[in-house]
Amino acid sequence: MKRDSWKRALSLLGSLDLGPHSDSVHARLEELVLPEGTQVAGAAWGSLGGENGILVLAGGNLSFVGVPAGPIRVWSVSGLAAGGPSLPLSPGCSWSQGGLSWKLDNPVAAPAQASGTVAVKPAGPGSSAGVQSGSGKSPLVPAARRLMEAVVADYSILQGDAWGLAASCFDRVGMEAPERRILAALTFLPFMKDYGPGPDGMNRFFRDEILGDEERSILLGHASAVESLIAARRMATWGGGLARLREREEKEGRAGFHRAAEAFVQWADVYVTSGGMREGDADFIRALNRRILNPAEAPAASMSPNSSMQSAAPGSSSAAGPAVAVNAGTPDAGKVQAESQAKALAQAIARLDALTGMRPIKEQVKSLSNLMRVHRRRLDLGMKVPGITLHAVFVGGPGTGKTTVARLLGEIFRAQGFLAKGHLIETDRSGLVAGFVGQTAMKVDEIVGKALDGVLFIDEAYSLVPEEGGNDFGSEAVDTLLKRMEDFRERLVVVVAGYPEEMTRFLDSNPGLASRFGRRFAFDDFPPEELEEIFYRFVEGTGMSLSGAAQGKLRVFLKVAYDSRDTNFGNGRFVRNYFERALERQADRLAPFPELTAGMLSTIEESDLPEE
Repeated sequence: MKRDSWKRALSLLGSLDLGPHSDSVHARLEELVLPEGTQVAGAAWGSLGGENGILVLAGGNLSFVGVPAGPIRVWSVSGLAAGGPSLPLSPGCSWSQGGLSWKLDNPVAAPAQASGTVAVKPAGPGSSAGVQSGSGKSPLVPAARRLMEAVVADYSILQGDAWGLAASCFDRVGMEAPERRILAALTFLPFMKDYGPGPDGMNRFFRDEILGDEERSILLGHASAVESLIAARRMATWGGGLARLREREEKEGRAGFHRAAEAFVQWADVYVTSGGMREGDADFIRALNRRILNPAEAPAASMSPNSSMQSAAPGSSSAAGPAVAVNAGTPDAGKVQAESQAKALAQAIARLDALTGMRPIKEQVKSLSNLMRVHRRRLDLGMKVPGITLHAVFVGGPGTGKTTVARLLGEIFRAQGFLAKGHLIETDRSGLVAGFVGQTAMKVDEIVGKALDGVLFIDEAYSLVPEEGGNDFGSEAVDTLLKRMEDFRERLVVVVAGYPEEMTRFLDSNPGLASRFGRRFAFDDFPPEELEEIFYRFVEGTGMSLSGAAQGKLRVFLKVAYDSRDTNFGNGRFVRNYFERALERQADRLAPFPELTAGMLSTIEESDLPEE
């Protein structure tokens, strides 16, 4: 129904006075996506969960539409206890469903806010900013149970959409908040084969509406595994199952779609609001509600490339920085955020400086960090920023610190506001290439989904394009990766790594590779004195020391190893393995002694060091 139709329908009710909210109400009601001519049986202006809006009974559904910018909540009248509230609707009316109850209260006065601030509505363990439970029960268990029941009823149709819904919500607000982690684990553990308590073991979590401390602890323990699966589905398509269900139910005259859609809407509302509302979250919930209620118009992917946690875009004047669940519009909150980011940046740079050797690499990273800091200031002042690429090529042998530096780059970019999370996802050919047609693109999408808002590190990337060529799915992985790098250029940094010559061949194998990887970092082998420094770091880290004779032997051994090295020389890994072998030899030497002193245990003698 268009706004003019809503205006006419509400005017026929006679007693509804919307006052200054009239235009906002009619505009928001369009989002219910009801057919023209739908009969409106009742409407009332009030508040739900402290949020003003209009409650409408139309088309067999009871709907609450927050005004001017709150979420939309829909209940099927057929699923409400006693058929829902009686007419005429008015503040004070109540309804219940699935263990939750709601009550329309009188409108609340809008709190005075300073210009430019964002209202943040906190949500604790027993409440949700988006769901009001009149009985004081936690919304987590009912929301999880309701979505599970909807999925189980049409498992083959809705299972993928449920994961897609979770991926969209995860992409928007993440899963750091404990209540979100608990809700995700509670909902999806029963669908995870060969992991967790299993369907039967999950019964204990649904015996009561409130989870005990032990149950919460168990669910939090499984949340990381659930998060990994949800993150991997961030680029999967969803909504088709809901569309097929709606088509089937409309043909058969049943209400299964409405019940499923309500479950999806409620779950998303609880998930997003359970960690507190940020600026833009209400708009996200409204868009998600429209997508659920009108799945035929659902977009192809589970989220848009720029819809996530509002990570800043290098080279984009509209970048906003990583989202945080605080009132960033207030001076104090903005100052706290800036101080936190400055501290995180200083810590990342300090860890970089603490690494052994790698002076050219450190200078490159610091220069890049300075460039990004200047770009960030330009963005803050509304100035234009030249387009740059952060994707990089790391060339060097094994054990030269490539993965460590990639991880630090993610931390630096996050601290400067150019990545929302800055985490590192490591993979290689086996994690990207499948053995059958069509599966490689899916594996690439899964890895990219996990890496979004962070750094994707591909070791031995040259193996994606074998030197002998031929029919290989590695080229499909490269093509898919290049497309995803373009789709998510504001949310993903890709680092490819490998030996220098092989990486040159890799970049030359595809015209799009060299242009997208504009930064090259050369990791040299560690010279003997730096190898020795690395060894002493292992020694000091375990509270041990070397005898004088052992020190001399170590120096000679590392010099010989360096001079005779080949392309497979392990550098830092070689030193770590040598240290571990020394500890084994020390243990063999000390084994015959009945009494071992602290001095004996903490000293590495010359004989403890292997000859090769």
